[in-house]
Amino acid sequence: MRSVLLVSLLASAAAFSPAVLAPRQAGSSVARSALRSMPSPRAAARRGGALRMVSFPFGKKEPPKERFGGESPYRTFGVAEDAPYEEVEKAYKELCAEHEGEDKYLIKLEMMKEAIFDDRLKARMSGALQAKVRDSPFEKKLIVYKEPWYAKIAWLSKIVVMPTRKYAVKASILMGCFIMAGLFAPQLSATTMGFGFLSSMGFLYNRGTPEMKRDDEGNPGEARPANYGALGKAIGLLSIFGGAGFAFAQVVVQNTRLPPFIAADSVVNAIFNLFLLATALVFQVQEEQ
Repeated sequence: MRSVLLVSLLASAAAFSPAVLAPRQAGSSVARSALRSMPSPRAAARRGGALRMVSFPFGKKEPPKERFGGESPYRTFGVAEDAPYEEVEKAYKELCAEHEGEDKYLIKLEMMKEAIFDDRLKARMSGALQAKVRDSPFEKKLIVYKEPWYAKIAWLSKIVVMPTRKYAVKASILMGCFIMAGLFAPQLSATTMGFGFLSSMGFLYNRGTPEMKRDDEGNPGEARPANYGALGKAIGLLSIFGGAGFAFAQVVVQNTRLPPFIAADSVVNAIFNLFLLATALVFQVQEEQ
């Protein structure tokens, strides 16, 4: 029995001899050499290898994502960056009509329009975009009414009143008739000047009063009390400006070589009545009723 055990032990020892272990040791050395030949992670990263260092994006900004898939709203709408509101809205409506039924694209167009308006609002707030009147009616400048120079003088502002169209036409026609009569009949110049003075006084005195009531035949149906204060103002204004017109006419006649077919009296009559007409059109002696 002892010999059998000894033989088996010897056989087992022969199986685990160095010759048998050689392949395993060789394989281990090959693995160790392969590991030694592999580059370090830092060297591989420098050489552009597949192995890279892991980095964490703390504090780094990601690149901005393109809106609408890189499609520019301005190019889609066909408008410039400073296009007015009406032009953007018109382009939006045309595109909606062109792509009717494409619900997803219509939503995209609406988002593009809102993006354009947002960009314009940001530019407006930063001062990069100047406001235009046609963008909004609320941006129009306030028109401040300036009172005429004569309104600053109390007594003058009460008697200087611009005429109505009806009054101006009526007075101009009658005074124009006196001027034409003096031109065609110079011998009647003195008479037409007198009629012009009386007519202009009638216009000036009655200006600002309500129209007189008349009956069916055109006769006055009421009697008004005389306003002597207004009458005095009318006579005074017409005398001042009529006299200025007469003096100016004399200067013109004496210092101007008139054509042979125009008499000096006709020129004096015309200028005198023009001054009277201007007085009747500019001033009002009656208080508004």
